[in-house]
Amino acid sequence: MEDLVNMGDGVGVWSDDFMGRQLSSEFLTKYVLANDHVKVLNVNSPWGAGKTFFMQRWKSELSKSHVCVMFNAWETDYSAEPLLALITCIEQQTKDELDITAADAGKRAVDLTANILRKAAPLIAKGLVKKYIGVELDDLLGKDGSDNTADGVKDLVSSLIKDQSKTSMHVEEFKSAVVERLSSAAENNNLKVPAFIFIDELDRCRPTYAIELLERIKHFFELKDCKFVIASDSSQLAHSIRAVYGQGFSSENYLKRFFDAEFSLDNTNLWGFVRRSLPSVNSHVMGLLVDGRQAIISNRSGSRKVVKADGLTLQAGGDYPENCLLMVALCKAFDVQLREIVSYIRQIKACCDFIDGKAHFFCLAILVFSRARGMEFYQEITSGDWGVAVSNELNSTALQYKVHAKYQLVEVGDLIKFNIGLMRGRVPDVGGGVGEVQWQTHICDSYEVYPKLSEYKSLVDMAHQLS
Repeated sequence: MEDLVNMGDGVGVWSDDFMGRQLSSEFLTKYVLANDHVKVLNVNSPWGAGKTFFMQRWKSELSKSHVCVMFNAWETDYSAEPLLALITCIEQQTKDELDITAADAGKRAVDLTANILRKAAPLIAKGLVKKYIGVELDDLLGKDGSDNTADGVKDLVSSLIKDQSKTSMHVEEFKSAVVERLSSAAENNNLKVPAFIFIDELDRCRPTYAIELLERIKHFFELKDCKFVIASDSSQLAHSIRAVYGQGFSSENYLKRFFDAEFSLDNTNLWGFVRRSLPSVNSHVMGLLVDGRQAIISNRSGSRKVVKADGLTLQAGGDYPENCLLMVALCKAFDVQLREIVSYIRQIKACCDFIDGKAHFFCLAILVFSRARGMEFYQEITSGDWGVAVSNELNSTALQYKVHAKYQLVEVGDLIKFNIGLMRGRVPDVGGGVGEVQWQTHICDSYEVYPKLSEYKSLVDMAHQLS
C-alpha cells in the first residue's frame, strides 16, 4: 500500500485510492488555504491506517500548484538535532531544477552555500553541524563567523526561553532565510504560496526526538505562507510524551500547543477497499447471500419460511463476492488496519496460488489472520481450545454480526469456529433427517473436500514470511 503508482501522472496519483482519500485531500487543501490561523494540521490515525499513503499522494497532487516538501521524521530519528535534519530536507527538495547541482546525486547532497543552512547554523550546537552533515561550522560561516554564535548554544529551546538577544536575532534571520527559500522555489517553478511541508512517521520516532521536532516547528516555522501537515497517531504520540514527562503529565493538552487543527482518516467502511484489493482466486463457495436480500427457504419436510439478512451483509449495500464478505468479517473480528489487510491478502493469495484446484478461502484466511495475531493465539487455534480463543480474544461485537448462510442467519463467530473445527477434523453428521436443513450441512456439502489443517498450516507458516 505504501508503493507509489504512477505518481507523476495526473490520473495515476489516486489510481489505487480505494478509501476515497482524494476527496479528503481536496477538502483539507481548501480548508487550510481558507484559514490563515491553521499553520499546523495534524492528520491523526492509528498505525497502518493509511496515513503515509494519504500524505504521499496529497503531496504529489498539491505539488502541481504549491511548493511541497516531504520529511520522513523516522528516517532522521538518528539525528541529534531535528532542526538541522528538517532544514537540510527543505534545502534539498527546493533546489532549482535548472541548477547544475539539482541532479539526483546533487539533491541528496548538502549545499554549503545555501542561505537557509547558514542562517540555521548559529542556532545549533557547534558539534552537531559536523556530526550531521560532515562539515565544521567554520566551513559554513567562515573563521570569524562562528566565534560568538553557536559556540555557547548547547540547548536551542532553553536558549530561546532565556531570550538572549543574539539568539533572537539569529531566529529572525533564520525565518527570513526560510521564507526567502520557499518564495524563490515558488517563483522559479510558477507555483503559488503557501508552501506545504509534510511530516510523516512522527509517532515512530524516539519520544524526545518527536517532542523536539514539534518544538522546533513551533518556535521557528510559524511563518507567513508556510503550512505544516503532520501525520501521527495522536494517542501514541501522547503516550510517548508521557514517557518523557511522566504518566501524570497532560500530554493531550500539551499537543494542542502545536496543532491548530486535527483531521482523522475515516476507515469505517472497508467494503470498497477490500473489494478492490482482493484478487479473484479459485476457491470453494459456501453459498452465502451477500446482497442483503430476503430468501424463502423450504426445509426437508416441505415447510417454507422467509429469512432476511441483517448485520454485516446489510452494510455491504450491494452484490459483493462471497470472499469479500468473509474478508471484511475477519477484518472486523480481528480489528486490523489497512496496512495489515494488504499484507494478509498477499499471504492468502500466495497460499491459493500454491494449491492445485479449489482452495478453502475462509479457512486459509482464518489461519493467516490468526498467525499474524501472535503465536499464543495461533497455537490455541491450531491445537488448543479454539472456541474459547475466538470468543475471548476477538472483537465481541463483530463476532455477533450475522451472515446469510442460505438456510439461516449465522453469527460470524460461529462461522469462524465451525471452519476451524472442519480443519481440525470435527465434521458434523450430514446424514438425512426430517428437520430443517442446517447451515453446517450446507457448508459441508459445498466444500466437496474438507480442508486439512496439516496442509494449510504449513502453507500459512511459509506465507507469513512474506509480510
